[in-house]
Amino acid sequence: MLTARVKDQERRFYDPIEGIARDRLEALQEQRLLEQVGYVYERSQLVRETWSKAGISAADIRSAADFRRLVPFIDKDALRHHRDSRDDGFGGVLCIDPSDLTLIGTSSGTTGDPTIFGERWTDPGDWIWTPREMWELGLRPGDYVADIDAVLRSVGHLCFRDAGAIPIFFNHDAADLPRFVDWSLKYRPTFMFLLSSVLIYGLARLEAERGIDMRDVFSSYKCLAYGGEPMGKQARELMERWQAPVYQFSSLGDCGTGWECQARDGFHAWEDLVLFEVIDPLTGLPTPDGERGEMVITSLVDRTDPLVRFRSGDLVRWTAAPCACGRTHARYWPLGRVTDETIVAGRSVMPRDIWSAIEETPETAAGMFQIIRPERDMDVLRLRVGYDGAPDLAVLAETLRGAVSRATGIVPEIVLIPAAEIVKLGPPHKIPRTAKD
Repeated sequence: MLTARVKDQERRFYDPIEGIARDRLEALQEQRLLEQVGYVYERSQLVRETWSKAGISAADIRSAADFRRLVPFIDKDALRHHRDSRDDGFGGVLCIDPSDLTLIGTSSGTTGDPTIFGERWTDPGDWIWTPREMWELGLRPGDYVADIDAVLRSVGHLCFRDAGAIPIFFNHDAADLPRFVDWSLKYRPTFMFLLSSVLIYGLARLEAERGIDMRDVFSSYKCLAYGGEPMGKQARELMERWQAPVYQFSSLGDCGTGWECQARDGFHAWEDLVLFEVIDPLTGLPTPDGERGEMVITSLVDRTDPLVRFRSGDLVRWTAAPCACGRTHARYWPLGRVTDETIVAGRSVMPRDIWSAIEETPETAAGMFQIIRPERDMDVLRLRVGYDGAPDLAVLAETLRGAVSRATGIVPEIVLIPAAEIVKLGPPHKIPRTAKD
């Protein structure tokens, strides 16, 4: 579905469709949506059964308006239920023979059991990333890319290759950071994917232990792509001190990724590749431009395991207004997970409400913490916090209680563990900010 590789290195966009007029974009989107509806309804068991319960079929969908009005939502619980009840690892969405798959990847599993994704490396239109973001951020043919593999979905390097760049592979592991530093100085890459809070924590330790000039390490980079979770204050300050050009990306409802551009004003959702909706989480009705709601995504080009009206669980603010970079596709600003909200004695608490308070204290400045919540509604706010060094734990716990209390108005219970241990509680590239125990 993507255009051929750009030959003119000074071209503004990788793909001219990035700046297409809204009316033309919406017409193309509707055309692809109707094609996708027929394809998926015929092949996806989950879609057929879900639509049958709602009393509709593909023949009832003749426009994008029909789709928004009639088609029921699905979510990860629906995929997991189908997976467990039918012994179908793909949750009923796989539309091809499993023997035609190139790779089976997974989600991070931070909100429950990981979701399985099927991928075919020979079909560019099925990729969850495109070279568009990388081109706008300065990647060009012949550049080296530091490709740090979190062993989840491993097709990102194809986009680097499609842009004509040369990936250098590293493990998402603190033990591989010395090699990353050495090879950054040797090969001078211009692009890094994936930077995470875990790696920033490891780089800070490496800097302190070996006296490495991190500004020199990052001096050749035009972009360090950071994702998986919001970046905390301490991490931002480190990257600024290292003069590292960080751009963030976020999930696009398990149908792709949305990235910041050089304007740094929201994440771009490619509407020729997905149908992007934002709804009120309670009513399911669309939220107006500029307002917040839950992101809902339908893949328009994935022919392998497409998701249709998938409730992502991500709270976002959104707009269809053109970006300063010239792109005309929708943008969104992640606000957190619907499931991240904890109600403590009637008061709403989100991880972002606690983050800065944890980072105030030097021993916990890396921001390694979790909200321990067996249930959404709690009488007491309990936090698991990772610390560095060998502090007096009683004093540190009291300091953290005061900081969190000032930030939230709630005095928490604190459980302290070494930061190296809390890193082990999640997937490689991030820490689940809520945990049942």
